[in-house]
Amino acid sequence: MAAVQGRRAVTMRDVAALAAVDISTVSKVLKGEGISVRPETRTRIMDAITKLDYRPNLHARGLRLRRTGAMGMLLPDITNPVYANIVRGAVKRADELGYSVLLAEATDAAAEDAYRRLVQDKRIDGLLVTTARRTSRVTAQLARDGIPHVFVNRRVEASAPSVTVDDEAGAALAARAMIERGHQHLGIVAGPNDVDTARRRLAGFRDEIARQGLRPPTVSRGAFTPSGGHEAMAALLASARRPSAVLVSNFTAAIGALRAIVDAGLSAPGDVSLVSFDDAEIATFLNPALTSIQMPFEEMGSTAIDVLAEVIDGKSPGSAVVTTSPRLVVRESLQSAKR
Repeated sequence: MAAVQGRRAVTMRDVAALAAVDISTVSKVLKGEGISVRPETRTRIMDAITKLDYRPNLHARGLRLRRTGAMGMLLPDITNPVYANIVRGAVKRADELGYSVLLAEATDAAAEDAYRRLVQDKRIDGLLVTTARRTSRVTAQLARDGIPHVFVNRRVEASAPSVTVDDEAGAALAARAMIERGHQHLGIVAGPNDVDTARRRLAGFRDEIARQGLRPPTVSRGAFTPSGGHEAMAALLASARRPSAVLVSNFTAAIGALRAIVDAGLSAPGDVSLVSFDDAEIATFLNPALTSIQMPFEEMGSTAIDVLAEVIDGKSPGSAVVTTSPRLVVRESLQSAKR
């Protein structure tokens, strides 16, 4: 029930009483420290919070801790539909903890400006970073400024923790799906070599192909953009040994790769089967509908908020890999190899 005028405001003690737990347990969950709390207990607490319409006193907490009550999130491409799932998980969990989330797009050219708006203008208590390249100047700035931060969907050689999914397993799943359908010569449109996810996806794809006893895949690199996917796929199709099945290691690049197949006078999956890393609803409406590797990105966003909340509180959590397994979503673009 929502608190109304004339009634006492709902407190954390009320939540604890309804959930039949100690108030300290409620506090742990709200602070993002509930990793040790049993899942069913956490569910009872969240149900009680919803039923009572409990809202933490953010103004009082902010005055006490000198905090803004906001977290920031740097995204490399705000138009990429895959990031919507990460953001959805992050925003939902942040709201449960009483934080708002400020988003900023940080392309290579604009990363430092976005960083300045969020961090140096003191608008946030901590930052989720999904843009880290080996050459990123923002990574160095984070360490220098001492802002609490967590890397998301990137593993970075830095002192801050990271939250990732099992990209190697996702790429291996794609390779097995192709091989099981009789494809012997595989290719991959890999991303930039200075992007951690691109390197791990390529490694997982190569390793699985080697385990299956096949020749190494043909590799072409391109930016994680439609034009980057188009150029890299065009290069693959022009190679001496054109692959019969290709993994594109980014969803937006896969859209460009599909166009490159048409521009070459070929068809998918008639001439080239295609699998995209990442999944989005739009994949169903492409022609052909795009087979994809679905990753637990929403869970990754939620977990990243929990880790960042601990960093903001002065703790030193380790890096985390979401344990939920990737899933192959089979659609029209993948079919058995021609005999």
